[in-house]
Amino acid sequence: MSNITVWTTPNCNQCKQTIRFFEKDGISPRINDLSAPENLDKLREIKAAGHHQAPYVETPTDAWSGLRPDRIVQAVSQERQATPSPSLQSPTHTRDMST
Repeated sequence: MSNITVWTTPNCNQCKQTIRFFEKDGISPRINDLSAPENLDKLREIKAAGHHQAPYVETPTDAWSGLRPDRIVQAVSQERQATPSPSLQSPTHTRDMST
């Protein structure tokens, strides 16, 4: 699971493109709909911070609104650095060398 959240609105082309950019690079962000009643407080928080455009993207180190390919590239790079590559992880099996 990704540490990136994309807050969207219905019929938002920039939202769809942002999600596609992440997915193209192998990142599956959490996607939340800002128009859902349970997200009203989040919408107010985002607007209070000065953001008035969807999507609103949150990463562990950054947040922005609108379609920002430059920021997406940075977020993907940081996400990859934070998640170890499966080929670099230690093996899940061990061999008994005592026999």
